[in-house]
Amino acid sequence: MKRFIDRLFPEISPTKLLSEHAEFCFKSGKLIPEILNSYFEGKDVLKYSEEIDKYESQADGIKTKLREIYTKLKWSYFDRIDALEIIHNQDTIIDAVDDFVKVLTMNKVEDCPEEIILKIKDLGNLVYGSIKLMKMSVDELKLVVESDFSPEEILKEDNITFDVEFDESSTDKLGIEIGRLIFKQKNNLNPVDLIFLNNIVILLMKISDKAENVVERIRMIIR
Repeated sequence: MKRFIDRLFPEISPTKLLSEHAEFCFKSGKLIPEILNSYFEGKDVLKYSEEIDKYESQADGIKTKLREIYTKLKWSYFDRIDALEIIHNQDTIIDAVDDFVKVLTMNKVEDCPEEIILKIKDLGNLVYGSIKLMKMSVDELKLVVESDFSPEEILKEDNITFDVEFDESSTDKLGIEIGRLIFKQKNNLNPVDLIFLNNIVILLMKISDKAENVVERIRMIIR
């Protein structure tokens, strides 16, 4: 009987684990503005990779717990595939932030125009905002489930989804604007630096895309 009850009501709910995992995505994303400030001030940013690696390790432990729970669960509000897809997409955010930091360690851009620096910093803030909204979406999923999919909680989730989509659109627009500014410097900057700066912008835009992927998956579940 105990084993049967455990399958119906696990000690830790899948949505709680998803929320805990998303917290490590949030912690990684929160570092992005600080990383960019450090980079453009000429400081070593490798230490951030070490910090993100710790978040990644802790997130992996949560992912393992989630898989174990779904091997025992008799019933759940949504499929194992949906939960694992969400946590996989969240994983890619932590990985992408780590990749972003490691790429920054490969080159130091000299004499980057201040306008471009400020725009890239603005982009970093937008990307962090996307990840913050994603975390809110995952937390709201927990409330949606606990409320037995009440219309009120679903509406809150819909509002977060709208905010994420708007934020992601703003990120794309700013990223394209920065790309144009960068290539206007083709006669002034080292060609390697031009490509490097553009790659930084692309990496940041991809992180925002991954946050939106999580929110879109959640929306599919509750709808």
